[in-house]
Amino acid sequence: MKYNSFLIIGTVLLAACAPTSLNQMGNGGMMHGNQGMMGNNQTQTTDLLPRRNEDPSSLPEATSSSVIEVQDGQTISLNPTLVRKTINGKEIAMYGYNGEIPGPLLKVKQGSAFTVNVTNNIDLPTTIHWHGIRLDNASDGTDGVTQEVIAPGASYQYKIKVPDEGIYWYHTHVREDLEQPMGLYGNILVTPADTKAYSPVNHDEALAVTDLLLDRNGDPVPYGTSQADHTLMGRFGNIMLVNGQTDYKLDVSKGDVFRFYLTNTANTRTFRFNFGGAKMKLVGGDNGRYEKEQFVDSVILSPSERAIVDVLFEKPGNYTFSHQTPDRSYTLGAVTVSNNAVATSYATQFAQLASHADVSKDIDAFRSSFDKAPDYTLVLDMDMMGNGMMGGGGMMAEIPKDGIEWEDAAGMMNTTMMGNMMQWKMIDQATGATNKDLVYTAKVGDRVKIRIINKKDAPHPMQHPIHFHGQRFLVLSDNGVQTKDFVWKDTVLVPAGHTVDILLDASNVGDWMFHCHIAEHLSNGMMGLLKVQ
Repeated sequence: MKYNSFLIIGTVLLAACAPTSLNQMGNGGMMHGNQGMMGNNQTQTTDLLPRRNEDPSSLPEATSSSVIEVQDGQTISLNPTLVRKTINGKEIAMYGYNGEIPGPLLKVKQGSAFTVNVTNNIDLPTTIHWHGIRLDNASDGTDGVTQEVIAPGASYQYKIKVPDEGIYWYHTHVREDLEQPMGLYGNILVTPADTKAYSPVNHDEALAVTDLLLDRNGDPVPYGTSQADHTLMGRFGNIMLVNGQTDYKLDVSKGDVFRFYLTNTANTRTFRFNFGGAKMKLVGGDNGRYEKEQFVDSVILSPSERAIVDVLFEKPGNYTFSHQTPDRSYTLGAVTVSNNAVATSYATQFAQLASHADVSKDIDAFRSSFDKAPDYTLVLDMDMMGNGMMGGGGMMAEIPKDGIEWEDAAGMMNTTMMGNMMQWKMIDQATGATNKDLVYTAKVGDRVKIRIINKKDAPHPMQHPIHFHGQRFLVLSDNGVQTKDFVWKDTVLVPAGHTVDILLDASNVGDWMFHCHIAEHLSNGMMGLLKVQ
């Protein structure tokens, strides 16, 4: 992204006085340590980390994600804990559910209900949000809306039900900008009641992908003490992690078909995934299967989005699991395919693009509402003027061709931005209600059409992944281009300058947050409330 003007002079001057560290991805200086952030006549510091300035060697070592086969009616425990993890040879204090990074993969059958006991064993308050699941409102895990925070040493109990098949995830909903990248995330695989809903595969694998920002010494760059930093664009990391590993490896046989459940758990980075030339078939998204499967070259996922892809490793050799932007490629992992042929071949089934009549039938009841006028129009914007520090200006940026900022293009400005210097906004176009004052209402059974306009003339236009708690929706169109192959979703990527229409199935009673899933934008107040009666 190219900037036409820089009128945040005060911020830049402050930045010049603070210690810096080179971003290992080459995006410029990254401030860290006890830096002062001025605004509203108060100082904001960035010095918060798990066990800050303490030797992590006394902490238990983080373990890899286990699998918990959760039975209907079962009670399990998911306890946030302090752990140490070695990344690139450096021991780091982090968090983990049950001491694992990611947390345990919960495998549960569609239609089941279970209980989760949580004891908070970390040094910050927390909650657990069950992302994408249409569960009872009281167990949504949203502090200030459905529950109070779980203080260090305190306990809480969640009652979870899973009405829909698909790949979901759970994560903290308190200081998400810090606790999530530090390890508090995990997947939930809800297997279909119909065991023949998907084509057969040889193996399946859940992959939670994220990034982490480290300084020159290999330590995490500290987070804002009282609020998120990096609030302009969100915190881009310079180390990629797949299931908590920097060197993810997979050994397969020639002809293996793998089903990968991909989840983007990063704070702000949008990923474009591929498997190094191995043939990919997109079969599912956030909340289950597509109407019709499709062959794809890559899959784009914004923060919190998921995809289910089948991959055929047809020939022996080495394949690279990678993230590819318009400008560069990042290696996420390596797949080695042996000369030994797989015992049972599913290549024939892989070659077929299945259509799912049950998914289409479910959607049929909503098609009559596709062309109706929007019930609400939601505008995404930001304000650089809220604190009075900036004077009478702002900054304008040239929107990328695809509307996505794949890297931290703002450099020092993004690093030094704190929430008291700017305000990201979700605005109802009709009433002007913004963020905490923004309340949409619906009744169970309503088909709510929402038009989301991501302003191209915002002071800093960029993409926003918009997530609705506790409900599901269909993406109808993007910049007027109609969707042809539907899948139920809970998060939609709205590129800069784009207008996206969604149709929300108001099926779940309660007060539900909706927000941008860039963690720093959420922490900056970019959220509203949907009240379903």
